Amino acid sequence: MKTPIQKFRRAIRLALAPVGSHRDRWLRERIRSWSKLRQMTWQSIALRLLPQFIAHPIRNKVRQHRIIAAQPYRAELHTILAAHPDARQVIIFPPSLEWNVQLFQRPQQLALALAEQGALIFYMHPKTVPDVDPFEQFQPRLYLCNVPVETFALLDSPLIYLLTWNRTYATAFHSPRVIYDYVDDILVFDGNYAQMLRDHQRLVQDAHLVLTTAAPLYHATKNLRPDALLCPNGVDYSHFAVAREKGAAAPPTDMEPILERGNPIVGYYGALAEWFDYALVMEVARQRPDISFVIIGPDYDGTMPPSFLDLPNLDWLDVKPYKALPGYLAYFDVAVIPFVVNEITHAVSPLKLFEYMAGGKPVIITPMQESMRYKGVLVADTPAAFSERINQALDLGEDEIYLQEIDQMAQASAWQARAEQILSALEQIE
Repeated sequence: MKTPIQKFRRAIRLALAPVGSHRDRWLRERIRSWSKLRQMTWQSIALRLLPQFIAHPIRNKVRQHRIIAAQPYRAELHTILAAHPDARQVIIFPPSLEWNVQLFQRPQQLALALAEQGALIFYMHPKTVPDVDPFEQFQPRLYLCNVPVETFALLDSPLIYLLTWNRTYATAFHSPRVIYDYVDDILVFDGNYAQMLRDHQRLVQDAHLVLTTAAPLYHATKNLRPDALLCPNGVDYSHFAVAREKGAAAPPTDMEPILERGNPIVGYYGALAEWFDYALVMEVARQRPDISFVIIGPDYDGTMPPSFLDLPNLDWLDVKPYKALPGYLAYFDVAVIPFVVNEITHAVSPLKLFEYMAGGKPVIITPMQESMRYKGVLVADTPAAFSERINQALDLGEDEIYLQEIDQMAQASAWQARAEQILSALEQIE
């Protein structure tokens, strides 16, 4: 139980630094840094600073050792390259996200689609794993690489795909041509904000090609890089289009008791974190006992309030594998993206928006600038408005013209179309 003084301090803090704002992110970073500093001894501080003072010859020697350790893999690399003389491009994805994660993300999707469109792709695991093939062919022209990044060090000016937070891998390559994918506002990332901002600015300035996922990010970038591309997230259309047929497959086991209630289902899947508007969803669920609310995804940062699970018509089914999502989406009547509206979420291009549309589901969102650009979305900013939009969405679920409209939107947003946009831009540069 908070004291009146604690409540007053929190009210002042929220007024001066609203959640998700620049001030909020700056304040969190200062508190985190000061907390860590207080726990450090002078010895641990010295160990943290020591690498900055290691002589260049020593660092170069370490790098040479890594290059030598990578030599056993180079023969196989050259064999793969020689087997694909007609590849439109050769693109390396340095370590970022694990390939086999439950929440399949943009880098993996782009790697798949670029390979389908004719590029030769090397997607690197974040860590090398024993007893796993150095180069696993996942599909034609796409190789999952369980090798040191120095394996590629002798390639001349390779194309590499970088995100803001893995920029340091660029130093492992010889004169790399960087495809920089600016996917989210820098404020969304944990860690040293000042350093992340410097990395971002350097990438925007020096990259061979700059991609932006949302209109606000594009407009913030185009003054420095007029040639930047607006390349939003996309959808694996065939994967999610099966959700248009509700009875095509038996419902997942944990959906059966929910379906037995006989109520329409409003659903969400994705990460549950500080950007998810728990209060909005709980209030709408209280106002609409005639609706079942299904929430799927991990409690990513522990922000889910305990009371979120108290409502009888609100079910949290935890995280599900990417392959299983269409089976759940098929039994949604309405799909939602109930994010807190702030500077960060205005610049988010939600993957699930196009996946919902491919699955033939009317979509309700909170008023986020990027998501509102797309025809067919329904917007609500209060519990009462959200409740009204649910009624409208249930009607639209039976409207063939509306369903055709969102289907066309989904098909136009396929990952293959995004990949073709990138490859065409690269070909024009060269």
